[in-house]
Amino acid sequence: MTIFYYIASFITLCLAVYATYLLVKLRQQKRIVKSAESDFAIKQQAQLNSVIESIVTIAKGMQQGQCPTIEGCIRLKVLIDQLRLDEDSRKPFAIFYTIYDKTEHIPTHQAWVELEKRQKMAFTRDMMLLESEYQEEIDKAVEHAVEHFKEVEKKSKFDLGKAI
Repeated sequence: MTIFYYIASFITLCLAVYATYLLVKLRQQKRIVKSAESDFAIKQQAQLNSVIESIVTIAKGMQQGQCPTIEGCIRLKVLIDQLRLDEDSRKPFAIFYTIYDKTEHIPTHQAWVELEKRQKMAFTRDMMLLESEYQEEIDKAVEHAVEHFKEVEKKSKFDLGKAI
């Protein structure tokens, strides 16, 4: 009977050692996951800050006449989409979406280069008409974008500082 107790004690000891080993491994994994989540959150916040900074830069460029109006509207629309804002938050920037929708048929990049001069002139005329038709709304939206996203940029940089 004593042999049975020795064997049972040995098995219990082995199970206790194995349970301790598993507990240590679990704590290690939890630390690794927490660290990865933290790193991911920091990278995500940095990317968000980069998008917001780009929005402010493009909007300021539009205000100063350094960025063509139609191109700026298209770029701002794409950047604002990356923020995944809800519909109410996007309302002040609706004109960017309108311009984007009305110009999405116009070729870009290499396709623009390959157009005939006559086609380029027709598209350029269309863009100028759009610009003149919506200039007042565009100016308001650009001004709002600069003010709004400068404020957001300040807050998000503060948040990133706290995360680091």
